[in-house]
Order: sequence, then C-alpha cells, then structure tokens
Amino acid sequence: MKVDPAAVPPPVRGFRFSGVHGGLKPKGRRDFALVVADRPAVSAAVFTQNASAAAPVKVARENAADGRIQAVMINSGNANAGTGEKGEKFVRWSCRELGSRLAIDPSLVLPCSTGVIGVQMERTPFARAVSLAVDGLSRKGLAAAARAMMTSDAFPKWSHREVDVGGATVNVCGIAKGAGMIHPGMATMLAVIVTDADLTREAAKTLLRDGVAAGFNRVSVGGDTSTNDTAVLLASAEAPGGRIDEDGGREFKALAAGVAEVCEELARLMVRDGEGATKMVEIVAVGTADNESAEKVADAIATSVLVKTAFAGADPNWGRMLMAAGNAGVKLDPAKLAIDVDDVALVKDGVLVSDEARRMARKVMRQDSFTVTLTFGKGRGRASKITSDLTEPYVRFNSQYTS
Repeated sequence: MKVDPAAVPPPVRGFRFSGVHGGLKPKGRRDFALVVADRPAVSAAVFTQNASAAAPVKVARENAADGRIQAVMINSGNANAGTGEKGEKFVRWSCRELGSRLAIDPSLVLPCSTGVIGVQMERTPFARAVSLAVDGLSRKGLAAAARAMMTSDAFPKWSHREVDVGGATVNVCGIAKGAGMIHPGMATMLAVIVTDADLTREAAKTLLRDGVAAGFNRVSVGGDTSTNDTAVLLASAEAPGGRIDEDGGREFKALAAGVAEVCEELARLMVRDGEGATKMVEIVAVGTADNESAEKVADAIATSVLVKTAFAGADPNWGRMLMAAGNAGVKLDPAKLAIDVDDVALVKDGVLVSDEARRMARKVMRQDSFTVTLTFGKGRGRASKITSDLTEPYVRFNSQYTS
C-alpha cells in the first residue's frame, strides 16, 4: 500500500499548495512545502510530547492557540531542533518572511521543520525557498507539497476522501511525512489535514483528536517520538451546506469518519515506509481487564525490539510476544493466552497448538502484511497498534544518518 506517484490528488476548495527546491537540500530535491488557505481557516493542532521540542514546535504552539491558521510552512532537511535561542529567533523571522510575501499576519503561519537535529538554519536559502513556494502556489499542488515534506521517506504520502454531509460533497485530504522516529504520543510525524467543510473551532479540535487516536497514535516504527511532531487540521468553509458543530449529529459523524479514515491511511503509509521495513503488522490485544490495559500490552509488543526482529525473519516466536506482554505492567494470566496469526491458531491456553501451526504461522508471516491477535481472557479490554519489522537496512541507515 503506497501512493501512486503518477496519481494527482484532487483539489480542496479554499486551499493552494506548493512544493519546491529552495536549496535547503542538495541535488535539486524538493525541500520546502506550503499549504495556504484563501483566508484564515478554523484550525486545530497537536504537537509532540517530547520534552526536547524543536524551535518550530514552540512557535507553532503559540500561533495555533487561537484556532485560526492561514498558512502551514514546512521545510525538510533540517529539524531546527537543539538550536537554542538562535533557532527560535529563526522561526519567528521565517514566519514574518512568509507573512510578508502572503500579506498576512505572521501569527497566522504555522511553522514545521523536519530533518537533522542540532544544525542551525540559514536565512538566504530559506528566503529563496519561501519566494519560490509562494510563486508556485496552485490548487493542484498538493502532491508536490507531499513530496517536499519527505526526509528519509521512500515515497510521498497523501490520502483523500469525499464525504456526503447533508447532501453536499465535502472533501478531506491529508499529506504527511514519516518513516523513522515514529511512535505514539501525538503527534508522531508531520501531517496536514485540510477540508472545505465549515467547522466550529470545537468541532475541528474534536475531529483532529479522534482522527489522531484512530490513526497516528496507533503506529510505531522506531519507538521514538520526534522533537518536531506536528499534526494540524484546517477548514476553509468553502463547501456548500451549513456549519458543522460537535453535536454528534449525522453530519458531524460523517465528517468524523472521513477524517479518521484519512488519518488511518496516512498512518499505515508511514509504517509501510518504515526505514528498511519489509512488513506492516497489526497487533491486537483483547480480553484484558480494560482498554487501558490492552493499550499497554499492545504497545509493549509493538515496540519490542525482539518481537520486531522476529517479524523480520518471519519467525513465529510467540515466547517473545509473551515476554513483551509481561513487561506491560498489567495483570495477565499466561495460562489463558491465545495467539492467532491472521487465521492461524498458534497458541491456545498458554501453549503452542502444534508444530504444524507454527509452520503455517511462519508462512503467513512471510507476507508483507498480517495481523497478530493476542487474547488474554474474557475481559472487555481491546486495543490495536500498527508496527513494522526491524531489519538490517534500518540499522545501517540510522547508523549513518548524519554522516
């Protein structure tokens, strides 16, 4: 599952996009993206929980606080993290620079950066990138913006849904980047979701919160939450129909489903693109005392290095899953454990079903996508996480990332 590079995502009313090479990265690769609304848009944003948050995150939090954003500015190649006061001054200058070019207040700019940590930004190439990106804004530029966000990504990521809201067609479209340093703890990458729906601020906040829970916070690749993680939702109010509030009515529910689907598809694309990854695995934990316990168990298994290496080798080493579940810090009874790999029953009542079951599970695990379901009893708890395998190319890539 990945985006067809020849496909062109449809326009979303009230937005323009661009993705250019401004000189922040070598060899002519796109390195600067813009998402610009025709007028200030109702917005919601969530950010990394990493205590070492990057300079653009600090400024973005301030600018997003009042729920009105008109432009999202994304540079790749440099995270502007670990850059101290100088890095923060650079972000404020960059917002003024873009604001001047767009003739909008700098507080309406939400800055995002991704790339190497600990390197200072340079104003000259950045100003050039801003100028080129503003000149290149287009209703059809979303695919270019998605490509310009990429760092270690192997392919651009975007998702689109058309939603019937009260008889009117509403568009929801998202772009994202992320392949490594991905782990739940919103946000877990960079993502921009745009819709032409007419939303109240509270509705936008709820839609993004629920979309994040359905998608981005269910994935893990490297087990690390980045310094720069940001996800933002912008609503242009250009679609026909009335304003949508978080009243739980039919229109709100329809739009919520569309936003959740876009977020989940983007999240799965990120796991599929995990640095060196060959498999996407959904871990489902059921039968625990409650959902919180299931979340902890699924997370412990999805992030276990030993489990992920077993996935890489298509090794149905269920003992590693049992070990990881036991490290989750919740009460479990191993004697009740059942494990299914897709439709293959591998473990029942805490013991291996048979050597034949192990052979069949290995065959399933050679696929590039499968589900492992762990049942711990008859409790009401349920949770799922989406993870990747851990391969030698992942180690090689990340051992040489800055050199």
